[in-house]
Amino acid sequence: MKLGNFSTNASMSSHYLEQAQANSAKTLNNISAQRALSGIDSANLAIADSLRSQSSTLEQGVANANDAIGILQIADSTLANITQSADRIGELSVRYSSGILNADQQKMIKSEVGALTKSMQDSVDQASFNGKNVFGGQMSFLTGNGMEGVNLSVPKFGSIDVSDINSVHKFIGGVNALRGEIGAAQNGILSGINASLAKNVALKQSESQLQNNDIAKNLSAFKQNDLQANAAVLAQAHNAASLQAQFGRLLG
Repeated sequence: MKLGNFSTNASMSSHYLEQAQANSAKTLNNISAQRALSGIDSANLAIADSLRSQSSTLEQGVANANDAIGILQIADSTLANITQSADRIGELSVRYSSGILNADQQKMIKSEVGALTKSMQDSVDQASFNGKNVFGGQMSFLTGNGMEGVNLSVPKFGSIDVSDINSVHKFIGGVNALRGEIGAAQNGILSGINASLAKNVALKQSESQLQNNDIAKNLSAFKQNDLQANAAVLAQAHNAASLQAQFGRLLG
């Protein structure tokens, strides 16, 4: 075997080693880069920026929708407690109209009804989200799926008359109807959140196709480059050992 072959093989091994090391460095850079756009033209950048802007808008819309859900949950839990108090007033109304109570006993029932009514009014006044009262009439929420609205009107506590059970039933019916509207609004907002999340995933995937920082792909490439580098090092070591053996035979 000619000695020149060893020099050529060593040079080629060194070239492959340098190439593998350079590719590994590039791959690590892609993995660590926040946005490693493929290509050098401005089209990829413009498209990626547009996709990212749409994604950011959707994410903010989802955040708004979650805030809206929080407001509606506070409103619904408040109304649930009001319904319980109204049920108690209904019991007292039936007792009040039983015809067997004297004036003092009826007065005591009215006093309890007054306390319950005040407690219901206080719960409405104290129901707030981010310092804003929840029951403020018509409320609109801008979510990633458009505008969602619900009328969070204050229940009419003055319509309750302990001497008229029908007024109590009507009040409870109004509260339940409002809770139904809140539930429908929540379902609509939740559906919008799911739609926005699905759309955002698609946008992220589209943006990812314009980038080089796909973790799984780059890790696979890094392992391949590492194997190539190791192979080049082993080839150099083999060449050196073979060259040393050849010199030994020539000098022997």
